[in-house]
Amino acid sequence: MLKSKRRWLQERKRDPYFILSKKEGYRSRASYKLKQILDKYRVIRTGDIVLDIGCAPGGWLQVASEAVGETGLVIGVDVKKVENLGLENIKTIVLDVFDEDFVGKVLKESKSRFDVILSDLSPNMSGIYELDHARQIEMVERVLHLSRDLLKTGGSMVIKVFEGEGSDRVYRRVMRLFRFIKRFKPKASRKGSSEFYLVAKFFKGF
Repeated sequence: MLKSKRRWLQERKRDPYFILSKKEGYRSRASYKLKQILDKYRVIRTGDIVLDIGCAPGGWLQVASEAVGETGLVIGVDVKKVENLGLENIKTIVLDVFDEDFVGKVLKESKSRFDVILSDLSPNMSGIYELDHARQIEMVERVLHLSRDLLKTGGSMVIKVFEGEGSDRVYRRVMRLFRFIKRFKPKASRKGSSEFYLVAKFFKGF
């Protein structure tokens, strides 16, 4: 276990996105995944109200903050506390996505439904892929359920999905909810990673 962790630390130090994140002041290398998604699909616009679910340690919050500008707002939610980013257009909440009053607690902070929902949620990895995949898909389906009460009609979503038995089911469900959907794997995703992102626009509402 110690040897495996040491190897991971060595690989991280050689990771160009990890190095770039330190140089440019981002909380995580994952910032570049969202940057690449936004460069291609322009999901977030100036003045948008954005919800970032699974936001710790804050890399996506920083990118979303830049995208919405001074007139926008980004609400970040995670079970872990995010250290203060020093950005006035960001609020963070310590909250579990499975909390029964998730919608009420989030809307209390935003005062409005969202133009965009981002989700980079992953479970605590067990190393058993079937189990990890099932847990991650459960998180995805929870976010899709919450979107009914949180996303504005016409809004957009970016959501991480683990490839596997449940990913096709998720894709079909997103197709029913949005008028535009693309599957995208950023260059910043690690080699060999099973993750991809669904980029969806024009939420149909309910």
